[in-house]
Amino acid sequence: MSAASTKSGIENYPRFILGFLMLLNILNMVDRNLLASFGPQVVADLNLSDSEFGLLTGVIFVFFYSIMGLVMGFLADRYHRPRLIAVGLVMWSVLTAYSGIAKNFLQLATARVFIGVGESCLSPTSMSLLSDLYPAQQRGLVSAIFYLGVPLGAGASFIVAGVLGPQLGWRNCFLIMGAVGLVLVIPLLFINDPQRGLKDTAIDKASNNDRWSELFIALKQNPAIMLTMLGAIFLHIPVGAANFAQLWLVRERGFEASDIATLYGSLFIVFGTLGTLLGGVLGDWYHARYQGGRVRLLALLMVILTPLLLGYRLADPSSSFFYIGMCAGFFLMTAFYGPAFSTIQDLSPPRMRARMTAILLIACNLIGLGLGAVITGVISDLLQAQLVENSLTWSLMAADLISFLTIPSFICASLYIARYQKRKAL
Repeated sequence: MSAASTKSGIENYPRFILGFLMLLNILNMVDRNLLASFGPQVVADLNLSDSEFGLLTGVIFVFFYSIMGLVMGFLADRYHRPRLIAVGLVMWSVLTAYSGIAKNFLQLATARVFIGVGESCLSPTSMSLLSDLYPAQQRGLVSAIFYLGVPLGAGASFIVAGVLGPQLGWRNCFLIMGAVGLVLVIPLLFINDPQRGLKDTAIDKASNNDRWSELFIALKQNPAIMLTMLGAIFLHIPVGAANFAQLWLVRERGFEASDIATLYGSLFIVFGTLGTLLGGVLGDWYHARYQGGRVRLLALLMVILTPLLLGYRLADPSSSFFYIGMCAGFFLMTAFYGPAFSTIQDLSPPRMRARMTAILLIACNLIGLGLGAVITGVISDLLQAQLVENSLTWSLMAADLISFLTIPSFICASLYIARYQKRKAL
């Protein structure tokens, strides 16, 4: 083998790992979002209320997903990361298949608990691993590529519901996706775990104590991390509310379930992918040229796009503005991933990165997404009890309004990041 080909193989190894982890994240998001994608069918089949559906897609899943993510982060900071992901993949795939035979709310809730436990290992472990394969100046784009799994996977779940659902039924779709996950366990058994801190500078490695007490000291002493997480909470309130998107589009906007699921999923893939990639690329570009880090870019995007999100809720479903607002929502929610997760990686010591990522996921999912789904369902049920028309529309708009608080959170975080960048440059 020539020297050139050997070098090429070494250079392509990180790309293979990144690509495979992105594939697992796609599967992760498909399995997670199948329930929301088949919302109308599952609610009718199991006779669920809006509050019960909100619990299944919100707190029941994300509580265990978020809390166990911290445990997985602890394990990922110490043990073989690819094999840890393999264990989680087996768990969530088996329970995804079990969801397909669930007969009632309790059985489906049990499956959602353990799907959350299994999936909780993927993001913190993957972000820690990728930070040891790529230098800091590339981490925004690398994070964005990994998080392409969000639009591609979530969008694909709606396409599965729209295309395969009418042919196979929602139960068989859950069984098939569980089987796919078990097959993808095999490559993880042959992936090596890279050396920790390999791509970091001496300054970044200087604070590398991995004790829990040091983790909480780092959080307390770095307001930028805390404010970034606070912004993530407010941003994920409407993301959690989006679990009701299919119910809203069918019930209050008059779409046919399979048709809108396919269209919704296709638009999510296109504009979610665009948001994820541009968020990563523009975040790295902004970070290299301006003080304040990547989160300031997120604040600017919120200012520009949030009015579209509010307006489309009340727009005529046949108007172009309705679809523009919907696509703006896909773009905004996915542009978050590259800038926010790379910011947390940059500000965290190497031996704490998986746990810091897990804490960010707690903020995003347990508090933000979980509350968003539950609040939306509860408000909708209360409004229905008062005979208010379009109850889901008003409850979804309430969640959208809360997301405005993201803007001051990210702006304040960017001010602290600017100070951090100045200290690091000295």
